[in-house]
Amino acid sequence: MGILNRFTRTKYNDQEIVHRIETAIVEDPMIVDHGNVDIESSKGVVTLSGFVRKSSQKDRIEGLARSTLRDAGLKFESIDNKIEVHA
Repeated sequence: MGILNRFTRTKYNDQEIVHRIETAIVEDPMIVDHGNVDIESSKGVVTLSGFVRKSSQKDRIEGLARSTLRDAGLKFESIDNKIEVHA
């Protein structure tokens, strides 16, 4: 690999990151508010936003996102959980 390729190569597959997390959330029967959650990824920084009805849902979504990416072997920098809880 040339030195130029090493610096210009995409380190994170943001599109795949979002797809994997969205699929995992929709397929999890314990997450009932998945339609109100948005997932974005930019340079490996994943942002979860939207709202759910219970804090346990917020925590489960973040945990599911982490485990999904690790299990898939996808690199990411961090997960910023901005999901709000609205009772």
